[in-house]
Amino acid sequence: MTYADTVKFLVAMVIMMNPLGSLSIFLDLTHKSSIAFQRKMAIKCGFAMVAIMVISLWLGGQFLDLLGITISSFRFAGGIILLLIGLSMLQSHESPVNHTPEDNVAAEERASIAVVPMALPIIIGPGSISTLILASNDYPQAFYKIWLSGLCIVLAIGMFLILYFGGSIAKFVGESVIKVITRIMGMIIMAIAVGMLANGLIGLIPALR
Repeated sequence: MTYADTVKFLVAMVIMMNPLGSLSIFLDLTHKSSIAFQRKMAIKCGFAMVAIMVISLWLGGQFLDLLGITISSFRFAGGIILLLIGLSMLQSHESPVNHTPEDNVAAEERASIAVVPMALPIIIGPGSISTLILASNDYPQAFYKIWLSGLCIVLAIGMFLILYFGGSIAKFVGESVIKVITRIMGMIIMAIAVGMLANGLIGLIPALR
C-alpha cells in the first residue's frame, strides 16, 4: 500500500463521512438538548464509528463470501451508491441513503442518537462501508489491515472532535460555507464513483479490458 493509496483512502473516507454535513444533521437532531448531552452523544458516536469501521474492514469480505457476492459486483454496486451520494451532495441536499425525515422523528423518541442514526447510517453509510470492504480486499495482509484500522481510528477521532465542538464550529463556519464545501466534495466523490463503476464493470465483463 503506497503513500498515494493511503491518501486516496483517507480522502474517500473523509468525503463520504461528510464531516460538515454530518455535523449539521447532528446539531439538528440535538438542537433541543443541552451541551452536556450533545458532547455525551459525540463520545458514544466516536466509539460506535470505530467499532463499525473496524468490523467492516476485518469481516466485511467474509460476509460477502458467505452471501456468494463477488468483489466486482460489490464494487459496481458501491459505485452506484457513491454516485447517488455525490449527486445529492452536489445539489446541497442531505444524501437520500444517509438521512431521511423519519430519522428526525425516531431520534426524538430515543434517549440516544449516537449509534443510530448518527454513527450508522449518517456518518458511516453504505459508501463508507463499501470503501472499507474494497480496501480490505485490495490489501488482505494483516499488516495493511492493522494500518487501515489505525487510519479508521484517526478518522473517528477527527469526526468525534467535530461533533464534540459542533456548536462552535457551526457558528464559525456558517451555513453557506458548509454548502459550498459539500458541493465540492460531491464532485470528488462522483469522480471516485465513476472509477469504481468502471473497475467493477471490467471485473464483471473481462472482455472490456
